[in-house]
Parts: sequence; structure tokens; C-alpha cells
Amino acid sequence: MAEEVIDMEEEVSAESVPEKAPDPSEQRSHERFRVSLKVFIRLSDGSIVHGQAVDLSMGGIYIEYGAPADEGKVFELAFDLPFTDEFKRVLVKARIVRSIVIGSRSLYGLAFVYTEFAKDTDKVLEKYLKLRKTQTA
Repeated sequence: MAEEVIDMEEEVSAESVPEKAPDPSEQRSHERFRVSLKVFIRLSDGSIVHGQAVDLSMGGIYIEYGAPADEGKVFELAFDLPFTDEFKRVLVKARIVRSIVIGSRSLYGLAFVYTEFAKDTDKVLEKYLKLRKTQTA
């Protein structure tokens, strides 16, 4: 089976999310949406693997993956958001804030907070989440 080619080398913009640790009372400052999206993750050796996103917000993403990751580690992520007549790719750098074992399924839940968006991909994500919000209202 052919591997999909993903250009994760795009210029990352200066649109960064602050690095400070969130106040526990503010950890849910972004509305979350249940999703089922394939997410491509660039590992430190340059290889690309994929996980399954199950939760998405403007502040971060929660992915199920087959291995744990150290908190604080930053990864490049890519995922396609479905719009009515097309898919749009979001490219981000994101930091692990939590890694947990999911039952006995040999899966790990990885909670990421975005640290940087590639050019204009924050606008794509914002548009997608606004559409999702209107669909659930």
C-alpha cells in the first residue's frame, strides 16, 4: 500500500499559542468537538506515523495512538478537515500535555496543546469548528 506524501515542511507562521501552563480552572477554555480524523504525526527521527483524533478544539487535539509519549515533547501534526465539498489540511506543532493508557487495548491517549500553526491553518480550524458548532446548535 502506498504511503501518502505529506508536506509538513511548510513555513510555520509566527502565530504561536503561548507556552505557559494553563490554570487548571481554565483547561477547558475552548469548546471541544468529538471527531474521527486520521492524524499524521512526524516523529523525532523524521518518520511519519498516524493516530486517530477523537477530540478537537481551537486549543488542542486528543489522539489515540499505539505508543506513549513524554509530556512536554513537541510534534508536528497534520490532519484534514472535511468541509461540504472539499478537505482542508491543518498543519501544527503541538506539545504533549498528557499521555495515558486506554484500558487494555494497547492504546494511549495523547492530549496535545497547539504551539504553532502553519500559515493560515488556524483560520481553517476556526472555520471548521464554527461550522460544527452551528450543526450541533
